[in-house]
Amino acid sequence: MDRHRRNRTADLLERAARRLPRREGLPDPRREALWLLARAWGVEEIRLRLEPAAPVPPEVEDLFLDWVERRAAGVPAHHLTGSCPFWGRDFLVTPAVLIPRPETELVVEAALGLRLPADARAADVGTGSACLAATLALERPAWHLAATDLSMAALAVARANVRRLGAPVRLVRCHLGSALAGGLDLVVANLPYVPTAALAILPVEVRHDPAPALDGGPDGLDLVRELVADLPRLMACGGTALLELGEDQAEAVEVLAVRHGLRPVGRIRDPGGCDRVVRLVRP
Repeated sequence: MDRHRRNRTADLLERAARRLPRREGLPDPRREALWLLARAWGVEEIRLRLEPAAPVPPEVEDLFLDWVERRAAGVPAHHLTGSCPFWGRDFLVTPAVLIPRPETELVVEAALGLRLPADARAADVGTGSACLAATLALERPAWHLAATDLSMAALAVARANVRRLGAPVRLVRCHLGSALAGGLDLVVANLPYVPTAALAILPVEVRHDPAPALDGGPDGLDLVRELVADLPRLMACGGTALLELGEDQAEAVEVLAVRHGLRPVGRIRDPGGCDRVVRLVRP
């Protein structure tokens, strides 16, 4: 390509929209192209809409077209840009962690609505990018937040996020909550909950997330069972656990919780009608 000739914004967006396939996870190729070009260029999307004839710098065009090809092949947009918004903040993401999703913000909303001690002790089990732990630490600075993960790669991403955002979170490498002491006022967790057989039919973008962050075993609840069994040890009397779950899993988790002496006190539905978050209390 002649590098002295620069494509107009509108022409480049049209070219990209034709290249991107419409599929689950990519429902609007034109909207996706606009989002990617804005981030490749480091400008607001409104500028691209208002200046369709603006010439695109060659280095921006090269990066954008590379992103478009990779996006067409199924690479998640947030892996291309290296960050993802969550609760109004940008979190660094890599293929080592689950990309934060809007439904996980329901856990934050529920946690912030609880009546907890001003200096509550809280833990995010299986933290991944630390989006839950860092958000709670920044929204409730007097809380004492710990976050666990077994993956060293995930903890590296979590550490980068808490440092970058200035979030006071203590990171702990361990399996679930095994290295944490008891007495927690709040436990939050977004553990793997996809049944193993369903992994192959997930949208191609989701399948780029690390398998250990998705695969929950035959019914999706292997790690959830382990955590629920340990919650009576982890939680203070009157403490609360908020667990994000998949479709049709809430009832099974509530039955399990009762067996371990916990009391289910509510569910939160996501916009799609799934009981996405269950709330458990240690009486």
